[in-house]
Amino acid sequence: MSIYNRVYQHLIFPALERLQHTCIQKELEFLNKSQWWSQKDLKKYQLKQLKALIRHAYRTVPYYRKIFKQIGLQPDDIGKLEDLERVPLLTKEDIRNNFSELLSTDYLSYRPVLNSSSGSTGKPLVYYQTIRGISTLWAAGYRGWGWAGYERGDKYVTLGGSSLLPSHMSLKKRIRYLLERNMPLSSFNMDPIQTQRYIEKIAKFKPKYIRGYPSSLYILAKYIDQNNKTPFQPRAVFTTAETLLKHQREFIERTFGCEVFDGYGCRDGSVSAMECPEHQGYHISAEQAILEFLPQDPGIHHGSFYEIITTDLSNYSMPFIRYRTGDIGIPDEEPCSCGRGLPIIKKIEGRLINLILRSDGALVSGLPLTDIFEHIQMECDAIREYQIIQEKNKEISVTIVKGDEFSSLHEELIRREFRQYLGEGIEIRIEYSSEIPETSAGKRLYVISKLS
Repeated sequence: MSIYNRVYQHLIFPALERLQHTCIQKELEFLNKSQWWSQKDLKKYQLKQLKALIRHAYRTVPYYRKIFKQIGLQPDDIGKLEDLERVPLLTKEDIRNNFSELLSTDYLSYRPVLNSSSGSTGKPLVYYQTIRGISTLWAAGYRGWGWAGYERGDKYVTLGGSSLLPSHMSLKKRIRYLLERNMPLSSFNMDPIQTQRYIEKIAKFKPKYIRGYPSSLYILAKYIDQNNKTPFQPRAVFTTAETLLKHQREFIERTFGCEVFDGYGCRDGSVSAMECPEHQGYHISAEQAILEFLPQDPGIHHGSFYEIITTDLSNYSMPFIRYRTGDIGIPDEEPCSCGRGLPIIKKIEGRLINLILRSDGALVSGLPLTDIFEHIQMECDAIREYQIIQEKNKEISVTIVKGDEFSSLHEELIRREFRQYLGEGIEIRIEYSSEIPETSAGKRLYVISKLS
């Protein structure tokens, strides 16, 4: 550990905590111990926290008091984790339509912080979190990074969205990043000139770790590979905020010469999950939230898709109980060989908006369609960007930014591979554009379903 790491952890970080009224260090110490609990002890802890949350919601939250009375549920009826299924699901529309009723009557006593989702799939969701909840999310993040060797005070680069644009950063945030030794770079407009500038800045900064959107890190890695540059080699790369595709992971690891540690997070649901060095799945921070996996359209889809449902155990200002995240994942009943008792998400399949309807009515993941484009991109400069959208049943639209070597053969290949995966009855419309728009958060969405 360097001198700066010691100074940061023992002097600067505690000072920042006092200024921001957070309790990250306290939560991190707890999480570092609880990760080694057995699954039985973790469930016992969750149940204790759940009972307290249900009592609080019944007593002080008008929305839940009304809901519980409608279904005839008393707080004492929650005797085991499975009893949580008696509570109706909470949707984003429920939150928007009942915002004030979801607030606890004493929500101010929990130091609420107004927050919002990125709105990458539509209208942003506005909600309140508590300082403790925010602290736990940060602590879970630090714990996960620690599995890759990160220590607070280590230099790292964050390649993220619009909030990292210089014009969007407050003086307070700039100072915090400076003290953290975190170099923020926005993923907006990563053209070759901007990407070259980023590479030069990162090489000069010499970070131990790089963190960012998979698509943005992939662009960075592609430029390095195409220009035969190896200006820096981090100890690990952390990916987050988008679904990490298989080819992206492989290419980023090969280019940077280190492991990729993928993470899953849903800030509005207070969910955090991350890979450990065994890479057998995503360890769920079960101390902060209870996750359920709700089957989607059982009986008609190919394979198993489960929507992630979360209950935030720390948000006493605005409780989200059985909140529909819209994210799709596959749970794993087997424990990880690392020895941690934390439950595992075996695979992150993206979001509900990534699911495509085949011609026979079966629901399938749209992400395998991205492999077709990746194979073309690896062979030649034929396709630079693309996006797949389904707005109507039995119809798929593909928007392509052509490269110099694009030909009608590539279009024929796309149509053939799509029909093989989606069925012969699918109409495939291919359009061409000079660019693919990013979301308001600077993310790149490869597959979008607009079906209800």
